[in-house]
Amino acid sequence: MRVTANSKLIANRRRYGNYANFAGLGILLVGLLATLRPTQPATMWISLVALVIGFALTRIGTYSLRRWGRSPRPDEIIETALKGFDDRNHYYAWALPTPYVLLSPQGIYAFTVRDQTGEISVTGSQWHTKFNPGRLLLGQEGLGNPTRDALEQAEKLREWIAKELPNLEAPVQPVVVFIDERAKLTVSDPTVPVVDTKGLKKWLRGPGKGSTIKADVYRQLEGLFDARAAGVKSSNVATPEESPQ
Repeated sequence: MRVTANSKLIANRRRYGNYANFAGLGILLVGLLATLRPTQPATMWISLVALVIGFALTRIGTYSLRRWGRSPRPDEIIETALKGFDDRNHYYAWALPTPYVLLSPQGIYAFTVRDQTGEISVTGSQWHTKFNPGRLLLGQEGLGNPTRDALEQAEKLREWIAKELPNLEAPVQPVVVFIDERAKLTVSDPTVPVVDTKGLKKWLRGPGKGSTIKADVYRQLEGLFDARAAGVKSSNVATPEESPQ
């Protein structure tokens, strides 16, 4: 499988996450020191404002580092889950209008990633999960509506392809992927496919297999994707020579 990852963007956002973390901790320290001084209205206000700003910055920093700083990152987890596909498959991370895209002889797939843990259920497009206050402290994003996000991401990619290659019909398959193995999914007749990383490859080889893309269409798509990702570091991942069929 070929992989193109926007390593520059990933490094920049990891750096911004570190900046936000350090700034937040520094401001929280200022607030703590202010509480040690004699109680005065100005000191109390400094402490309160520092607490609010510091907490917000550390939460932003923690959230950013969960996505960009830790290893394996979400893009790396998806990459690992896809290992085993041959070089006819090209995985793009943060190099196209949508974050995670697989161009395969069987179709174009736009992955919408979630890293929530715990019990999560979906019926159609209705999602439910138990509230966990610890997620706020860990900077974990809310579940939101993965179905809506997945459809929007797929449509965004489809519209971009249609604009660049107006004579080419290229449907995009949205897929919601949960990357934390601690997520316990209950899926019932989902509007868009919902899988975890362990089931992603199986789904692509089975229910997710689309109509084979013609060779000339595939070349046009890959040429377009590669042009958009120009300047992005590309690496060939050594995987067993097996196809997604």
